Parts: sequence; structure tokens; C-alpha cells
Amino acid sequence: MKEVDTLHLHSPSQLSLHLKSLRKSRKLTQADLAKRLQITQERYSQIERNPELIATGRLLEILAVLGVDVQLKLRPPESARTATPTPTRRGEDW
Repeated sequence: MKEVDTLHLHSPSQLSLHLKSLRKSRKLTQADLAKRLQITQERYSQIERNPELIATGRLLEILAVLGVDVQLKLRPPESARTATPTPTRRGEDW
């Protein structure tokens, strides 16, 4: 993977792919990264396959080790008005 300034993330499956490609671009094995995070290679493999199952703090720690800064970007107000409304349950707002 060539150096990229911005990676777009819209789903957990994309995060899994990004984690793997970032790790490889840094020339790290799963074992290398696991050692830096003080976890087993098997645990890191699970995280890379299913990143949606880990705590946000752990994800931020992994991204920091990979040299990634997280930036949240607000969408323009027009997209919010045209987006499909979130379904409600029993009349409650989510």
C-alpha cells in the first residue's frame, strides 16, 4: 500500500481491511503488533478480523501504534436532511 493521507471508513469490514493494510504497509507482522500491544498474536488476529468487537480505547491504541491519527469529519447539513431517517422503536428516538 502506498502512503495515503486519508482513509475513508464507512463500515466495520472496511476497518478490518484498513488495519491489515496499514500493518503490512508498516512492514509489521501480527506478532510484531501484538508484542507492542502486549497481547498474543492470536488475539490480535481476532481483532484484525473483527475490529467491531473491541473497545474504542483499544482501537485507538492500535491505530496509534500504526501511526494513524483519527479525525472525525462532519458531513454537510444537506446530507443530514436527505439521509434516510433512523428507525425508532416503540416511538422512541434513538
